[in-house]
Amino acid sequence: MRAPASEYVSVGGRPWQERRSGVHWKVLHEDGDRRTVLVRYEAGAIVPRHRHLGDEQIFVIEGSVSDETGTCHAGDFARRPPGCVHTVRSAGGALVLAVMSGGTEAISDSAPLCPEPRARENS
Repeated sequence: MRAPASEYVSVGGRPWQERRSGVHWKVLHEDGDRRTVLVRYEAGAIVPRHRHLGDEQIFVIEGSVSDETGTCHAGDFARRPPGCVHTVRSAGGALVLAVMSGGTEAISDSAPLCPEPRARENS
């Protein structure tokens, strides 16, 4: 039996897909409800309040993205666990690598937010 081979993706050859005004992404990998995407936020872009049905992990490559609990800057990482509710904004634009599972659902502005984030330092 042969071991699975590495998978390489020519990111430059993938088209940007507009997800909403000011937010575009390139799907790098999909496996069931798991997806890895490169997300480009234009300055002033907003992703309306939504709930995560699965896990989302982001690494900000350029710029920054914010929600009601804080801002993730270039070089930083954030995780949003299942059930997390937030609105995403990028005042100056950003490029983000996101790994997601389970999708999201739009919700009303009155839904409770994610709990305050826990800061984790490397030991």
